[in-house]
Amino acid sequence: MASFNGGGITQARIVATLLVAALVTPACAQSPLSIGHGRTPNARSTHTRPPLVLGTNLALFDSTDHILNHPASQRLLKRAQVPIIRMPFRSAQGDIWEVEALRAIQYIGAIPVVIVHGPADANALTDDRQLIALVRGVFGNSTVYVEFGNEPDLAGIDVERYVATWNGVIPALKAMAPTYRFVGPAASGPDPTYIATFDRFANPPPDALSWHEYVCQPEDSDEYCIAHVDDWTTHIHAINQGVRGATGKTVPTMITEWNLDARLDARFENPSFMLVWTRRALQTLAANQANGLIAAMQYCVASSRQFNLVDATGSLTAEGQVFFQTLSKSAAAS
Repeated sequence: MASFNGGGITQARIVATLLVAALVTPACAQSPLSIGHGRTPNARSTHTRPPLVLGTNLALFDSTDHILNHPASQRLLKRAQVPIIRMPFRSAQGDIWEVEALRAIQYIGAIPVVIVHGPADANALTDDRQLIALVRGVFGNSTVYVEFGNEPDLAGIDVERYVATWNGVIPALKAMAPTYRFVGPAASGPDPTYIATFDRFANPPPDALSWHEYVCQPEDSDEYCIAHVDDWTTHIHAINQGVRGATGKTVPTMITEWNLDARLDARFENPSFMLVWTRRALQTLAANQANGLIAAMQYCVASSRQFNLVDATGSLTAEGQVFFQTLSKSAAAS
């Protein structure tokens, strides 16, 4: 097992600087936030898109989000051809900065995964109709994934309540946006019973099943955190098996959040460790495309404590270096 000390910091910074320069230069002539509603995302639409397992999330806690306010970072994501980006709606019916986030995703050329309000919102039907209208104002009938809620199990929402709310809201949203793809249950972890029960009783059935993966906690050893990336493969097999047992079929799956730890963890600041861990994570996700994993989204690009690909200065973190290097290799191979 390799030693994961901080000795590679200087070299890591040099690599990050060179990679950012390669991806950002030359800068695009048009400002990212000047993209209008309903316009074709970008000129690379005829190119092969990188695999959707190389996606990421926007934190988007408010209008100060780094991606909204740093065009250079938007250009970085665009030139790297980030294929899919997930974003939350944190306001009830959409705010101007959330529309700006949609336009930023459109500028980057990524497929959006928008998180609409789920069972935790008593007015989910009214609010979500407004949110879908906002999304259609930017993306029209383009490919859009709509995830219903976020981690309902952590909010104490059992699967029966989740299904009942899905069945009451999603038909109206599908009528508004028949080309959009609806995803759930956005579980906080790989719970085969919760996910299979949802798929069995959801009407309409989901286009994909989603959950989140975080490998370890601060008290776990480095070796544990690396070895347990392999659990993701086990979890995907377990969910596939549970869904087949409940419904007789297999449904595409999406890991809509993943990272090392959902809590603050000193290892995020250790470049030597994060370089090794992130390579292992991305390799595992790529391998599981053969098991029905259609998309995965790292959490997150920026503006969320330690979990970032890009830091507050616009420089790549160690995790960001591996992520963008992998995208670059994917583009070169296509």
